[in-house]
Formats: sequence, structure tokens, C-alpha cells
Amino acid sequence: MKQLTFLLLCLGMLLGASQALAQTVEKAQGGPNAEVKESTFKVYGNCGMCKKRIETAAKELPGVSKANWDMDEKKLTVTYENTPGALKQIKEKVASVGHDTDETRAKDKVYKALHGCCQYDRPNSN
Repeated sequence: MKQLTFLLLCLGMLLGASQALAQTVEKAQGGPNAEVKESTFKVYGNCGMCKKRIETAAKELPGVSKANWDMDEKKLTVTYENTPGALKQIKEKVASVGHDTDETRAKDKVYKALHGCCQYDRPNSN
């Protein structure tokens, strides 16, 4: 009987430890327990087509749950899982569809392919 009690106690401890480890791995990989963060940064654009393109690009990334571009302020607010490099990845994704951000410049070819009304006055490159 003592052996059975000891065996059940060990099994319970093992299951508890494995669940804690799984949650730690899940959080590190951006799973449901990852920290959610909201950030706002500059994104250049002009019109409703820009708004749709910018928000859609950001929301295509895994871990991004909300994206709202303020046309007047030229700022994008995103809600995302705060994993290493997530914010940089969001900025790169927005730049990949033709919109410069505060840190990432869109490729000239992509910018020039935007509709005429979407071609904003570009900031100086660094």
C-alpha cells in the first residue's frame, strides 16, 4: 500500500512538472500564455486604401490580434504577442507592402508600385 501511495505521489509530481514546462515553452514560442502588448509607431500613407493595406499587412502576422492606422496622425497601433523581435517583424511587414515606418523603409520598387494617391512624401533615408 505504501508503494502504491508513493507511486501515485511521484506520478502526480511528474505530471505537474511537465505541465509547467509545457506552459514555459508555449510562452516562449508565443502561445496562449504569451504577454500581449500594444505599441504605436509612425507609418506613412495617405488614404483609405493605405489604411486597409497597412492594417491587413500587420494582421497577417501570427500573434497580431489588432491593427488600427490613424490616417490623420499617421500612426499604427498594434496589439500583439510580445515575443522576441515581434515589433520589428511588424514594421518590416508594413514596409514590405510599400509603407515606410519610423525605423523601416519600404523598397523603392514597392513604394513606386503604390497607387498614385498612396504615394506619400517619403522621409529622408538614413
